[in-house]
Amino acid sequence: MRKAWIYVFKIPRATWFKSFADKTELKFKKGVTAVVGPNGSGKSNVSDSVRWVLGEQSVKSLRGGKMEDVIFAGTQFRKPLGLAQVSLTLDNSDGTLQTEYNEVTVTRRIFRSGETEYLINNQKCRLKDITELFMDTGIGKEGYSIIGQGKIDAILSGKPEERRALFEEAAGIVKYKSRKEEAEKKLDNTDNNLVRIRDIIATYEERLEPLRIEKEKAIKYKVLAEELKVNEVSLLVNHIDNVQKEIEKVSLDIKERQKVVDSKKDELEAHKEILTKLQNEIENLERKNKLEKEEYYNKKEQVSQNANDIELYKERVSNFKNIISKEDDEIKNLEVKLNSLNKEKEELEKTFNIRIEENREKNKKLRELETLIDETTKAISNFENELSKLKNEEFEIISKTSEINSSINSLKKEVFNKGEQKGILIKSIKTLGGNLKINIGTIEKFKENILITKEAILKLEEEVVDLRKKLSAANSMLNNQDNKLKVLSKRINESEATHQTLSNLEKHYEGYNRTVKNLMEHVDTGKVTNIKEIKVLGEIFKVDKKYEVAIEIALGAAISNVITTTDEDAKKLIAYLKAKGLGRATFLPLNIIKGRTLDLNKEVKNAKGFIGIASDIIKFDSKYKGVIDYNLGRTIVAEDMDSALNISKIGRHNYKIVTLTGEVISPGGALTGGSIQGKNSNLLGRKREIEELGQNIIKLKEEHISEVDRFNEIKNNIKSLDEEILNKREEIHGKNIELTVLDGEIKGLINEGEKLEKSIKNQEKEIELNENSINSILEKLKKKEEELTKLDEKAIERKERVAKLEEDLEDKTKEREELKETLVNLKITNATLEESLQGQRVQLVSKTSEIHEKEARIRILRAEIMEKENGIISLEENIKRKEEVIKEINVRILNLENAFKEDDIRRINLKEDFRTKDSVANEIIEIIRNLENEFNKRAILNAKLESEQEALYNKLNSELNLTLAEAKEIAMEVVDDSEVKGIISKLKVKIAALGTVNLAAIVEFDEVCEKYEFMSTQEQDLQKAKEELLGVINEMTLRMQDLFKENFEILNENFGETFKELFKGGTAELILADDDVLNSNIIINVQPPGKKLQNINLMSGGEKVLSAIALLFAILKMKPTPFCILDEIEAALDDANVYRYAEFLKEFSENIQFIVITHRKGTMEASDVMYGITMEEKGISKVVSVDLSEN
Repeated sequence: MRKAWIYVFKIPRATWFKSFADKTELKFKKGVTAVVGPNGSGKSNVSDSVRWVLGEQSVKSLRGGKMEDVIFAGTQFRKPLGLAQVSLTLDNSDGTLQTEYNEVTVTRRIFRSGETEYLINNQKCRLKDITELFMDTGIGKEGYSIIGQGKIDAILSGKPEERRALFEEAAGIVKYKSRKEEAEKKLDNTDNNLVRIRDIIATYEERLEPLRIEKEKAIKYKVLAEELKVNEVSLLVNHIDNVQKEIEKVSLDIKERQKVVDSKKDELEAHKEILTKLQNEIENLERKNKLEKEEYYNKKEQVSQNANDIELYKERVSNFKNIISKEDDEIKNLEVKLNSLNKEKEELEKTFNIRIEENREKNKKLRELETLIDETTKAISNFENELSKLKNEEFEIISKTSEINSSINSLKKEVFNKGEQKGILIKSIKTLGGNLKINIGTIEKFKENILITKEAILKLEEEVVDLRKKLSAANSMLNNQDNKLKVLSKRINESEATHQTLSNLEKHYEGYNRTVKNLMEHVDTGKVTNIKEIKVLGEIFKVDKKYEVAIEIALGAAISNVITTTDEDAKKLIAYLKAKGLGRATFLPLNIIKGRTLDLNKEVKNAKGFIGIASDIIKFDSKYKGVIDYNLGRTIVAEDMDSALNISKIGRHNYKIVTLTGEVISPGGALTGGSIQGKNSNLLGRKREIEELGQNIIKLKEEHISEVDRFNEIKNNIKSLDEEILNKREEIHGKNIELTVLDGEIKGLINEGEKLEKSIKNQEKEIELNENSINSILEKLKKKEEELTKLDEKAIERKERVAKLEEDLEDKTKEREELKETLVNLKITNATLEESLQGQRVQLVSKTSEIHEKEARIRILRAEIMEKENGIISLEENIKRKEEVIKEINVRILNLENAFKEDDIRRINLKEDFRTKDSVANEIIEIIRNLENEFNKRAILNAKLESEQEALYNKLNSELNLTLAEAKEIAMEVVDDSEVKGIISKLKVKIAALGTVNLAAIVEFDEVCEKYEFMSTQEQDLQKAKEELLGVINEMTLRMQDLFKENFEILNENFGETFKELFKGGTAELILADDDVLNSNIIINVQPPGKKLQNINLMSGGEKVLSAIALLFAILKMKPTPFCILDEIEAALDDANVYRYAEFLKEFSENIQFIVITHRKGTMEASDVMYGITMEEKGISKVVSVDLSEN
């Protein structure tokens, strides 16, 4: 019988899931477990948590808006938190899951930032790993182990592909389908790679034949080019020698001619110095003459300019005198007009003053009348105001009388109410005092509880701090251990990579002679047959690390020598190398090679630094002794160069000696040494390094296993510490809640006590105030009655005063009207007078303005006359100065004219002397020119010869890439140039006949051949891989078809049976829509008892649900899942059908663990364990369990 699984899922307190705010652990036993509770309590969050931990990615399926909604969002009293975690533990002792663990814990975490983590047994993993773990078990998020609200209907009426996915999961073909899809992806990649490789092969095939032809042509070209090079070099060397002789002859002639030219040039220089002195004197004289002429002409110009200035000044004096005469006449006319205007102004001012006085009198009368009217108006206004005030006061008196009567009644009533209120307050104070005593006692008890709780919290927090320190230390150790593991892994990987690289190099004979490498590869691949054992000298012996350099240097190229069993084998291999064009190699047949070792005297053996004969310090198989002695038996190994030189002298330079650092002393005394860069990875060292790396890798792996165990130990310790911290923090959280509740209670009681004390004080004050208020009211009542008496007396007095005021007001109003009429007549007379005054004022202003203008013009004219008189005086002074300057300039002009005559005579004499000397110098220049022409001809000839020589050297260096010394070594003696030129022409014709030559074709052909062979091998491998993949796909397809058919028939039969049992009759069947078993849609036809056969989509809601339940149990009957969560799937059923459903649960629970979320009584009765989900605290789900199987 299949073992029932037990699973546990946890929601730790620190990582809240939906409404589960605290750590919640549900343990499900074998049988049926019911999860019950009121709507909104969080029952469905149990199934959501399992669906989520199994990898559900649809937020809609989890009844949220975004994935972060699964994190506890907080309540009125609890804050929202940063992450949610769910762990699902499964018993795998029967090995159903493909893992070595007997218990599997799957964990999922999500953080508020959106990051998600998946773990299997506390090891981080991918979502894909979890999906693959549960594939074809029915447990996965897409399986049928979790049937949520609404999914039962989706099984029947959902999309065909969704319905088919359920049947494929039940049939167990999902893993085969997944493998087939992976194989199809690989097949696509293989096809693409085949296309690419075939394209490459086709390209290589197109290139091979042309490259073979080009290679043959290139080889022929190299032979002809070499012959052409020898002839061209010979001809060039002969030309260079001839040109060199000509250059030497011409150079000697040039030196003799240079001496003659130099003597003539010295003579010419002496004449040039005399000419330069004469030329300088002439130039100085002309420069002096030029300056004096410039001064002469400047003076002339100054005389003319001053004469013009004098004329201009005289003309200005005349103009100024004319203007002064005119302005004097204008001043006289202006003074006559000014006298006339002053007389007119005086007459106007007299008339104007008389009118102003008259106007002033009128205005005074006008103001007096206005003042009188204002006084009368104020008196009237005062009467009216007083009258209005009296009437208002009369109204107020009536109003106050009414108010006082009302107040008296109100005060009497208030005195009565205050008396009653005082009695009630006294009773209330007694009750409040009793309540206050009870509160004080309760607060003291709560304070004691708070102290106890705080001490407990402090102790827990100290424990948490200690645990966190331990956790921090453990995490630090874990990080260190992780780093250590990474370093070890890196070292293992590096060592393995180096070992693999060196092994490949050794396997492919890298570092050996290319010919030997190619030959050994041909031998290894079986291309060389009928040859017995074949080895390379470098691989038949072992040597200590300190001797590696010495032995490898001692062997030199011989390390690549090939060892054969017989000389016949050697002959066959040489023939093979020739036939394949692989190159040359040295062979050492064991049957004929006989080596000899040195016979050293004691003096050599005892010499300082002597190590031994090379063949004696290495290890090898005795059958190779002849070969080893042949190559190393006559070589001595010494410690250093000094020791080697000493041994060589002792042996009279007859031995080959090698030092440990690679210096060589050859027989005869020749020394070889220097840098041996690149020898660090030598052939002999490589073999030793491969062995050392192999041993080191084993040690590193053993160390890695040990460190991994230590890492897991630390990790488990961290897990237990983390769990302990979570438990302690949960306890602290609980204590803090208690503390908050107690603190709230105390604050409430203190507030209530304060309120009670305040109420007592307030009520005592209220009593006191009440008594004071009664006394105050009685006093007010007395005052109100007195006020009422006074108001009656005032009312009589005001009536008499009102009658008198009305008579006085009427008299004053008549008086004011008469005064207003007089004022209007006076204003009209005054306006006429004002208009006349305004006209006279304008005339007076105009006359005054005109007088001012005339006076200003007279002042301006007098100032201008004075200015011009001053100008005349200044101009007359300037004329006198100018006349004196002209006299001085005329004296200087006369002196300059005399100097001009003397300088002209001296200049003529100097020029005559210069012409005589210049003709002599020209004759010497002509002689030098003729000599230099001859000299230049020789120099040009020398330059041509040197240029020709340079061209020959360039041709030799650039075209033939040779120095003269190298050219002379390969050059032949040339007797006849024309004969050699003929040979060169013929060779060039032959080379030209070859056409374009690709020298790289020789190497390129070999490379393309090698690549072609490699790609052909790759094509065969890919073709083989393709055939294998097609085989896998066909095998998966056939396996899926057989498995699906087989299970579909079983499922169809089971569906019919479960349908009959649930409906108590009727038929049901599953039909494939077409012959394509793996892609066909699945149709569900049912016939409830007493009805026609119909498609399930046409049934009622309840019938649909019951049919879906029948299909679900048919699947579980065919392929039971370890557990099955059913979330209110029977909600739409009536009571009778619920009991049938419950019977099925009990029947199937022998093999399947059922967790049902329900409201229905029938389902609850069938359960073995019941979990109740409640919300004691608003928004937070709590779990209560009852084990019914024990009752």
